[in-house]
Amino acid sequence: MHRWIGLLGSWALFVLGLGVACIAVAGGWINVKDSRRLRRHALVDQLLAARLDGTVAQLHRIKIKSESALNASRREMSAASAAIDEPQATPQTIVVSTVDNKVYVRSNKRTVFTAVCSTGKHTTLLEGGRVKIFRTPVGKFKVRSKEENPVWVPPDWHYAEEARKKGLTVVRLDRGEALDGDTGGPARRFGGGVWEWVGSSGGSRRILTVKNGTVIETSDGVDRELPPGATIIAGATVVIPPIGTPQRRVEKVLGAYRINLGDGYALHGTQSVAQLGRSVSHGCVRLGAEDIEALYRMANVGDEVIIY
Repeated sequence: MHRWIGLLGSWALFVLGLGVACIAVAGGWINVKDSRRLRRHALVDQLLAARLDGTVAQLHRIKIKSESALNASRREMSAASAAIDEPQATPQTIVVSTVDNKVYVRSNKRTVFTAVCSTGKHTTLLEGGRVKIFRTPVGKFKVRSKEENPVWVPPDWHYAEEARKKGLTVVRLDRGEALDGDTGGPARRFGGGVWEWVGSSGGSRRILTVKNGTVIETSDGVDRELPPGATIIAGATVVIPPIGTPQRRVEKVLGAYRINLGDGYALHGTQSVAQLGRSVSHGCVRLGAEDIEALYRMANVGDEVIIY
């Protein structure tokens, strides 16, 4: 009996010693892990500090440029705002506030018309090596002309913007030239006025050309006119059609009326009525259907327009 008790006591001591040893080893491993974690945290802190320093410096550079642009805009807007109180050069004046996204018509220093509008969104686009800023210009303008049922002829930046949205590039289709409709690359004249593309596959299924003033897609010897105003995609490119072709004319997006201010800027209708009251346009002033119709009836060619 005493022998069994002694044996159990020895076994208990062994188990106890083994547990203590495991705890010691675990404690040492935890200390190693803690040390590594602390070193890792210290490294992360150093990296964050370096990044923060770089960010602060970058923000400082941006701030200087932004402040310069902001001060220039403030001067423009201040001059335009002051022009509102000056004697009117015409019997009535159209006033556009890019801050409030509102359009007013003033006659004899009284506001006789008010409407909600959308103005420039102030984003940028790199197009053809130049930076395009989508902003509504401020200052004094005049109504140059008026149009009913205007047709929009998209400028080149429209295709560059569409390409950027889709992660594509742009390619221009000129009269007398042809593009491979599958790749967007150039095609060459094969003989007898026939275009072909010589590539690794031995030929193209589609050729894009301009015939009789419109963009044609030729496939297996059959010509098909592409839809007016449609975005033409060839491979990884968005095709810019020539001005004057139906594919470069888009109907209805400007509403039923347009009041032209020159240099491509205008007050016109919009299909994006849900965005009225916000700065979302590419520079023109957009109004709802009823408001642009009323303004169109009131406006006269030669009327002064003040945008601030």
